[in-house]
Amino acid sequence: MNKLTEQQKRAVQAVRKNVCVSAGAGTGKTRVLVERFLYLVQENLARPKEILAITFTEKAAQEMKERIAKGLRERNLEEARRELENAYIGTIHSFCARLLREHPIEAGVDPNFRVLKEEEAGLLKVLALDQLMEARFQEPAVFELLRAYSEKGIREAIEQLVNCAHAFGLEAASLILSVQQDDEKQSRINVSEALKPLKRLKGKEEDCAAIEEALEKEISNWEELETFKELKGRFKRSDSKPEIGIFKDVWDQWIASRADQLVQPVRTAFLNLVCDFESRYKGLKGERVSLDFNDLEYEALRLIEGDSLPSKACRELYRRNFKFVMVDEFQDTSPLQDRLIVHMSRPDNLFIVGDWRQSIYGFRGAEASLFLDKERLFLKGGKGERISLIDNFRSRGELLNPVNLFFKELWAGKEISFEPLQSALEFGKKDNPSVQFLTVNQAEEEGAQDGRMREAQVLAEEIKRLAHSGAYDYKDFAMLFRAGTDIFLYEYELRNLHIPYYVVSGRGFYHRPEIRDLISFFEVLENPYLDIPFAAVLRSPLVQISDDALFWLAEHSTRLEPKEPFYRAFLNSREIPEMNEEDRQKLDSFRTFFLELLGQKEKWSISECLEIVFERTQYDRYILGLPQGKRHFANLRKLEEIARELESRSPVHLGDFIRYIKGLETQEVRESEAQVEALEGNVVKLMTIHKAKGLEFKVVILPDLNRKGQNERARFLFDPEYGLGIRASNEASGESEDTLTFLRIKEKLIQRNHEESKRLLYVGMTRAEDHLILSGVSKSERNGTEEGGFDDGANWYEWIDQWSASNPGQFERRMIQSFPLKQGNPFSPLAEHKKIKTALEAGKPLEVKMPEEVGQIIESLKPIEPIQFDRIDLPVSAFAAFEHDPEEYRRTYELGILPQEGHPEAKPKDLGSEMLSATQTGGPAVLLGGRFAQHDKIEEWSESEDETELSAAEFGTVVHRIFEYLVSQPEKSGERLPYLLTRFSENLDQKTRDEIKKLSLQFLKSKQFVEIKQAKARHPEIPFVLRLHSGIIQGTLDLLYQTADGKWVIVDYKTSRIDDGGDLKIHAERYQGQLLLYALACYELLKISVSRASLYFVRADRSFDCSLESVDFAKLRERFETLQKEIITRRKS
Repeated sequence: MNKLTEQQKRAVQAVRKNVCVSAGAGTGKTRVLVERFLYLVQENLARPKEILAITFTEKAAQEMKERIAKGLRERNLEEARRELENAYIGTIHSFCARLLREHPIEAGVDPNFRVLKEEEAGLLKVLALDQLMEARFQEPAVFELLRAYSEKGIREAIEQLVNCAHAFGLEAASLILSVQQDDEKQSRINVSEALKPLKRLKGKEEDCAAIEEALEKEISNWEELETFKELKGRFKRSDSKPEIGIFKDVWDQWIASRADQLVQPVRTAFLNLVCDFESRYKGLKGERVSLDFNDLEYEALRLIEGDSLPSKACRELYRRNFKFVMVDEFQDTSPLQDRLIVHMSRPDNLFIVGDWRQSIYGFRGAEASLFLDKERLFLKGGKGERISLIDNFRSRGELLNPVNLFFKELWAGKEISFEPLQSALEFGKKDNPSVQFLTVNQAEEEGAQDGRMREAQVLAEEIKRLAHSGAYDYKDFAMLFRAGTDIFLYEYELRNLHIPYYVVSGRGFYHRPEIRDLISFFEVLENPYLDIPFAAVLRSPLVQISDDALFWLAEHSTRLEPKEPFYRAFLNSREIPEMNEEDRQKLDSFRTFFLELLGQKEKWSISECLEIVFERTQYDRYILGLPQGKRHFANLRKLEEIARELESRSPVHLGDFIRYIKGLETQEVRESEAQVEALEGNVVKLMTIHKAKGLEFKVVILPDLNRKGQNERARFLFDPEYGLGIRASNEASGESEDTLTFLRIKEKLIQRNHEESKRLLYVGMTRAEDHLILSGVSKSERNGTEEGGFDDGANWYEWIDQWSASNPGQFERRMIQSFPLKQGNPFSPLAEHKKIKTALEAGKPLEVKMPEEVGQIIESLKPIEPIQFDRIDLPVSAFAAFEHDPEEYRRTYELGILPQEGHPEAKPKDLGSEMLSATQTGGPAVLLGGRFAQHDKIEEWSESEDETELSAAEFGTVVHRIFEYLVSQPEKSGERLPYLLTRFSENLDQKTRDEIKKLSLQFLKSKQFVEIKQAKARHPEIPFVLRLHSGIIQGTLDLLYQTADGKWVIVDYKTSRIDDGGDLKIHAERYQGQLLLYALACYELLKISVSRASLYFVRADRSFDCSLESVDFAKLRERFETLQKEIITRRKS
């Protein structure tokens, strides 16, 4: 074994003081940790169980244990080697779990708790969120929250906030933080200061006075905030006065601070949901006697950090027992983990190893600043020591030198100076440069995916060339990606050139064909009457019947009975004369096996069922014989392992297993395919840079350098310094409004992500031993500039391009000119293919020659229709359409055909038309028109409508948006109307704008609007989902308001044109079913009994009221459930 360097030796032997080892990439930090452990034991400074060694991964812990055991054997320290089995060497999570199991009573946990895997915890979180939404949806505050931010947005925000807060050791209950008290006050002071120089400007006295007056006013709603925002417009930046720019900036901050105050109810409602979610999630874990990884850390910290006597006793026990504490990869620890480590260590026994340049786990709560803070703390007062390891035992000098120069400039100006690495190994002579920078030129009209396809072709050919030169084997190459999103493009090109490869830790496991085949088999074993899975199984390698056989089975099932399940035809396949002998034998064999297993499925476990399937069908052997068969075969074994793991916890029913796997697939859990080849196998490795951390490869390729990091699109952000920041929904402007807290957190996150982006690039480049290839795509010869600093917002390609142009000779730059894609882009949308695109642009049908045989097959397939299930999910308008005319419903909602000649005259069934009373408020009757499906309303369709004008649906959308804002703040409607007309109709032609303006003014003068204005409460545009017996009904209420006497009223706007001679009352009656459904939704979801529903025909300016005082809602529900069954029955017929 090579001797330790002087710096390594210092690190190994440093005792009786805190030590911070800054270990650059490839400098042997693992060896230092192992040698230090051995040194402490050999010198009798500590026994193995008196040393706490924390690693970042289980793999690193196992490697460390093995190397220590080997070292103890070599030193004949057998007693210490035996004690090693119980030593505290492991990840932070394994240590926390051990801590809790050793002190369950003090920690308040069940000693037999099980640690949830990441995917299990994810499924439980989804269940907790489902329960939360179902229980709290009807609350007004929660309803408004979901309406403004969407259910999906709120669910994601809750999970993100809980995870982020956990990294700092916070529970949901402690998150109910308000914005800092001085925010608005300080912002006001800043505006006042910025206003002083403006007062001296000629002609600005009145404007400054208006600003000062605004500063003293309270803002109680978004309309007032919009008014104040307009004051900024009195000062124009074009005046070229710097003081005006300063004023505008601080004025924007003051506006944002006032938005913080307006959003307080949203903050309260959201944090209340977060607390409820955490409580429900905790309850679900408690039912399963389980803890997730976050719980391990939090509960351990609570045990050690508490002020109770048991906590103090535990803390002192471990501090006394652990004579030395060693922490690997300290730059990737979170604030919570740091607190745990501090409580475990003494003032002079903490030894940390890390490298701030390699901190790349910010998304897990890691803080690079913690490592730098520890460095400063240890050096303060001379009580600790900092040791720097810069001797690199991985890369050749010709590779390290330009990489050092590049990062020295990239990090120039930072507080911490960049320490360059120096090669400590001797390499043989190399003719070619060690760093290549490949730029693939791309045509201007091509998209990003086409560029990546070109780059993938170039890189695949470069790998082939280098491998064939004899300099490298395929196992020497690793392609390291910033993100795994487009790895499949590079896989495709490697396959085309027959280059063996392996994707490390991808997401593809649950989507692999062999896994889908087996899940389909389990689905039909659970329920043979599922037609699509059954057909998939028969066509799969499990049975492998021909397409012809599948067709005749489908045809025979309809011959037996129109809606006969596919399974029945399978059972009677011997009676199908058209079936050929080979397919008949396959079906006979499979039928015998399937029926046998079907009758005994309760007898076998899932893993045993898999073994039986493989034994009887030889499916695993078939898979093994396919290209990359070892990979597919290993996936089958991995599915068995998943089944056995589930069975080891508790009995698993077949249906539960299916739902579990499908749940993981739906949640896109990171489950990679089974690892067939070891990392040393002769294959090219493809992985993300995060997965490559700690690894090294002879040739490293960093492709897709143009990719940028993810933009921060969240509308809820959390930071322990600022609290909860919200991107508010401004009710007045209809747009998003950033609060001051949100802006501060966002700015902080952007800066942090920029810095982490640099560190991620550093980690990627320093994985290379002998050769580094950097590649990206350019639409011009160069993107960078030769002078000036680096732009933090630029991508990796732009940084490297700029630096390499300024430092010629450091990287070998190669420009690959644009070339035709070998096979086009197989992943581009169908509409992008040349023939199809030409036809679409010309507005002509695509000519497709159909062979006579295809026409015969299509004709014979006509009787085959999909099986309909006894469940139907439809919008409100579908039920109204079905009541009015079942044929119209069928044309629209089953066949998807819009009527070409207008709807027939209304012929309502017994809808209780006596409940309708017309109230004419004036206005002429005009032509037919209106919305159709976009707003889930029934509107008339006119064949005479000019297709060059705005469509009826789009016209209705604009009118509804304007009305939504008018009724929200009716007292300000006159003032807001010009703004709303400009905002929503500015892109329309003048004739349409004039008509919308006329209808809006007419609405403001109507009796309908007068009553709305006098209402106690108004709720516009309420989306809902109502669950009935046979499915769900979706819809949107245009307006729900409460009159002055406390009665609730529904209003539904109709923008359709009515024929001059048409009877508006008859026209209105066809919508009554729709109104009744709205009333039922209010009753069941909001617990509100609606007294009246009103149809307001916008163009005719007439209202029709439907009294609902005497409605029996139980019978009403029964009526629509009957309608559901009628629709289902009609579909089956």
